[in-house]
Amino acid sequence: MDVGRDVSDPEMQDGRRSSEVTSAAGQTALWLIAVLLGVIAGALWSRPGDGGLSAALAQNPPLAGARGVYAFTGPLDRDQYGLFMLDVDQGTIWCYAFETVGGTRKLRLIAARTWVYDRYLQDFNCAKPDFREVQALVTQQRERAAAGSPAPDASSLAPGDPAPREK
Repeated sequence: MDVGRDVSDPEMQDGRRSSEVTSAAGQTALWLIAVLLGVIAGALWSRPGDGGLSAALAQNPPLAGARGVYAFTGPLDRDQYGLFMLDVDQGTIWCYAFETVGGTRKLRLIAARTWVYDRYLQDFNCAKPDFREVQALVTQQRERAAAGSPAPDASSLAPGDPAPREK
């Protein structure tokens, strides 16, 4: 208690009471807000018929395309760009070039093909080593590993053989 102040002073008593009432009312309002926010969060999290979080939230957003058709741009030449279209459902790719004709920019189809049968090719227009050479190297490595012998060093390789890689 403060010494030198009169306890019977009505302003002092009202000041204490009004601050106590104000802080109690403020605390009640804060608790009420916290409880209401908790109720709202619980209602949003467990919506009826939703089964928890929506399955759409777990999916990756699609790329720029629809129903398996994708479009992207890229350079065709040093100063020329093209629009590439890819249809994964039909197995085709095609390309348009951006050209200026009479002051108007236009698209011109410059290439198209299907790759449906490309996956059946084993060796077409490939640089060395071709798949047969790679297959033979893998077989040799597996045989050496089964026999327990170390891998050959670079000096024992024939000219043109690829050097062994360090792991």
